[in-house]
Amino acid sequence: MCFGRRGKRSLLLSSKEDKNNNNNTQYRYNISSPTPTSTRAHYPFHNHHTPPPPSSSTQQQYQAEMAGPYNPTAPSYTLSQTRDKPSTPPPLGGGGSSTTDFVPPADPPPPFTPYSSESDLPPPPPVISHDTSPTSNAPGDLSDAGYTFCHQNPLMPPQHLTTTSLREISIGALTLLPPPHSKHHSSNSLTLTSAPKSSLPIVSTSAGCLDTTLLSSQPLYAAGYHHPANTHLPKRIYFEIRILRLPPQPQEATVAIGFATKPYPSFRLPGWNRGSLGVHSDDGRRYCNDSYGGKDFVQGGWRAGERVGIGMCFGTGDATGGGGGVGAGGGEVWFTRNGERIGGWWLDEEVDAERDWDPRVGLDGRWDVYAALGVWGGGIQVEVLKFESV
Repeated sequence: MCFGRRGKRSLLLSSKEDKNNNNNTQYRYNISSPTPTSTRAHYPFHNHHTPPPPSSSTQQQYQAEMAGPYNPTAPSYTLSQTRDKPSTPPPLGGGGSSTTDFVPPADPPPPFTPYSSESDLPPPPPVISHDTSPTSNAPGDLSDAGYTFCHQNPLMPPQHLTTTSLREISIGALTLLPPPHSKHHSSNSLTLTSAPKSSLPIVSTSAGCLDTTLLSSQPLYAAGYHHPANTHLPKRIYFEIRILRLPPQPQEATVAIGFATKPYPSFRLPGWNRGSLGVHSDDGRRYCNDSYGGKDFVQGGWRAGERVGIGMCFGTGDATGGGGGVGAGGGEVWFTRNGERIGGWWLDEEVDAERDWDPRVGLDGRWDVYAALGVWGGGIQVEVLKFESV
């Protein structure tokens, strides 16, 4: 998923032949020519370049989860003044017509003011979504399985937490939980240990590791306790990791950092399915309920030794905590690299209604949100540096 020319993907070998290799190629595609034919996250209708629009039943399910359709406010424009165009002066002399001379206005016309403030500007155009990743793409059967999982398992309501759990969240005393047993996971390709000093988790992978997402032991955002409508304060969460090992070629392995709601298919990376978002190391793109090729965001090809983090704000949608209406549905997501903020986006940004799912599903503040770490491929080691909820 690194930046560069987009390429056509073609299966290297049949699945039977792939079993004789140790490079896990049966689960990824290689670049062979400039025209893409497969998707990274692989939408369920993976035999079509342009998938059909969602069915009415699926649209109704999503609308029910969002408690009604999204109706953005239309931008308004204000003219400070208007002036009628002066009438044509009457002819001078003869013909029984009036001989009154036309007198032009003494002052110049007022200046034209197209808008009174930045808030009156129309929204920016949608960011272009890609059909595929330029580096690696997941197989269609796992995409279908993820879609089926989300269809059969609706989002969980906010959970009740004990005082001890709330304190653990507030001080970041959390860990990552291994994914539940599934036929889509490799049995011995992922290990989870703790750092000696901080007791924070360290995730390592070996050859044959399939797409896997690990969630935090507690939600960083607990909707029943942190919703700005109840606290009258914005809520900010942040998750940061350090990459200890990562193969140098982006096509060999991927690390994804993000957030997700439960239940989430653990065999899909963050950002590919409902109620999740993520930034991926190989192509640097951001994904938010996006089973295609994501949106251009930051430079891909992350390296060992780098620190990357992702944050999210509920309420004001302002990463610094100022301005905006408390309890607003659209929040801001921001990304850091080596301690420096280098990019961000709004959850309620304009999207292509004919192709993109609503990115706010599960992330609009009404569900618990967990830190999410995704890995694919062998030779990865990632150390969690912090869980923040402030």
